[in-house]
Amino acid sequence: MMRIGVLWLLCSLSVAAVAGAGEDAASPHHMIGPDGQAEMEKCSLCHNEDLSLQRSKVETCTLCHPITVHSGANEHLRADAAAVAKRVPAPKEGETALPLTEDGRIYCGTCHVFHDPAISQETTVPSALVPAPSGLPESVRGSITKRWEAAAAARGESRVDAKFTSQGTQRLRLPVDDGSLCRHCHEYSK
Repeated sequence: MMRIGVLWLLCSLSVAAVAGAGEDAASPHHMIGPDGQAEMEKCSLCHNEDLSLQRSKVETCTLCHPITVHSGANEHLRADAAAVAKRVPAPKEGETALPLTEDGRIYCGTCHVFHDPAISQETTVPSALVPAPSGLPESVRGSITKRWEAAAAARGESRVDAKFTSQGTQRLRLPVDDGSLCRHCHEYSK
């Protein structure tokens, strides 16, 4: 079972590099056509006619995106609702809300805005951000690198082919370059 998990992780990381290279106009996340009008037919990829989701929130995302699309994703998606309730604060007036699944768990949309901001009016970080090479982001990067090395060693591999983004993360609810997104739920000192 561990071997399958490691293989899935390594395959997903290689796909993530291609998938993260940029979204094309056909992406269901781009809902405004070249004519400036909403392309409502894209809604049917995820939604029923009454706009309810066809699947769970997690399944809706992982139908197209691998569960390990980036470092830390799998750990966050596996977190149980009780642990999430202790860490994710209720939004205060004027603060960015981090939505959860119906059962109180984290899903991709907790950190990422999935609808086109031109349609949903949701606020996103203005541009793709690459985490800083120091401080909290570097600490997280170091921890993940150790896990990748352990996964490779468990397979008898001497090197890790996984790498971190150099293009940045898209459509975030809060910035990662200064650690704001991480610190929203995790207690870290600057």
